[in-house]
Amino acid sequence: MLEQHLEIARLTRELASQLLEKAVLVARHFDLGTTEVRAIEQLYLSGPMTAGDLGRALALTSGSVTALVKRLQTNDLVERTVDRQDRRKVWISLRGDKIEELLQPYLSTIAQGQSVIDRFSDGDLATVTRFLKEYCAASSAESLATERDGDRSAKPGGGARPDGKMTRVGAGLN
Repeated sequence: MLEQHLEIARLTRELASQLLEKAVLVARHFDLGTTEVRAIEQLYLSGPMTAGDLGRALALTSGSVTALVKRLQTNDLVERTVDRQDRRKVWISLRGDKIEELLQPYLSTIAQGQSVIDRFSDGDLATVTRFLKEYCAASSAESLATERDGDRSAKPGGGARPDGKMTRVGAGLN
């Protein structure tokens, strides 16, 4: 059983490394930082997000996400839209006129991934999707439990402030 877990952990880590390597190549292509590319990817996959949601998705502090959004705006890659229902809420989204250009470096990866997906049945894909969702939730729950139990060393950005109170990544994001 442990061997299966280790194999899955190895494969998910390998996939994460390959995705990060792709982000680095795309960053070079567009003369951006990797964090900017990760934000673009997240906004493409998730659609419009608040700064807080984007920060949590990328494990960034509120100050870092504010600077990130400003850099993306300066490069005309995102736009900010005030929520019609709650004027205090601002949505960040990719500019529609930039999506095709930003997607271009991913087209071969998408095609290769689709060819793999096409070889699996709907039932197989549903199982894989359910497994990944539950595995991510379990990993997230473990991180939260580790934080709650006082071991902040497992999560970057966590730790004790000078006054002794504990901090965590994403705290205070809206």
